Amino acid sequence: TLVFLSGCASTQDGQGAEGEPWVGELTGMVEADLKMFFSRIEEEGDVYLIKGTFKGDLKDVEGGYGEGKMNAKIEGKVKDGIFNLSMRGIATVSDGQANIDGKLIGTLSKTQAFGTWIIKAHDDEGRLFEFSGEWSANKMDS
Repeated sequence: TLVFLSGCASTQDGQGAEGEPWVGELTGMVEADLKMFFSRIEEEGDVYLIKGTFKGDLKDVEGGYGEGKMNAKIEGKVKDGIFNLSMRGIATVSDGQANIDGKLIGTLSKTQAFGTWIIKAHDDEGRLFEFSGEWSANKMDS
């Protein structure tokens, strides 16, 4: 079961209160529509620090856990277009709620991003579940 904790992205680059808006989908062991809001803060050359939020509307979770929502804080780096983010939050589905730790890895351009994801979910009974798949997103006009 999955849901993420929301937070506000850094706005040091002047992209608004939540940062750049991106929409896309998760596929694989979880089918979901996703929204990400993040800011890119240049550290050096082609290296950017990423901070923001991830929200997902879960349509199906493998194992019969049903539909739900997830919200997470995301952070990580982009170096030479390679995207490596960690995510932490909470997921809630019809079967219950779980804390989530995960990763989004892939490629990021100015308007598109895609790659693979993995999420580990810890439920209230101490059980650990692991889900994985692919993701893609497009930058929306701010």
